[in-house]
Amino acid sequence: MADSDRINEDANAADDSKRSNDRVGDESLADSQGKVTRATLAQVIGERIGLSNSLCNDLVISFFDTIKQSLIAGDTVKIQKFATFNLRSKKARPGRNPKTGEEVEVSARRVVTFRPSRKLRNLVDSRGRESES
Repeated sequence: MADSDRINEDANAADDSKRSNDRVGDESLADSQGKVTRATLAQVIGERIGLSNSLCNDLVISFFDTIKQSLIAGDTVKIQKFATFNLRSKKARPGRNPKTGEEVEVSARRVVTFRPSRKLRNLVDSRGRESES
């Protein structure tokens, strides 16, 4: 086999792999309780790319730790074709204890907001319509 044929084959295989990664599989990542956990993510990554479970677990933990550290530092985290995590500052405001009706001060704080990408919103929306019909 010529080198050019081998290069073309590798390029075609990479294109096929890239296309399959863009598709959303029919299998669910959720465990028996309907939750996606770090362990589940690590297991799926290991199955898809053939790495050990401990290495994949470290990878998932590092990924989330990096996001946490960036948010703590006040940075915006943008994951293309998935979502953006922003920090928003909220001012102190008056509130009410729902149980007693007593007025209390809700302190100023920073909160994390999650904004899904258009691609993710469309995927979730189209999945919801398919299941309704």
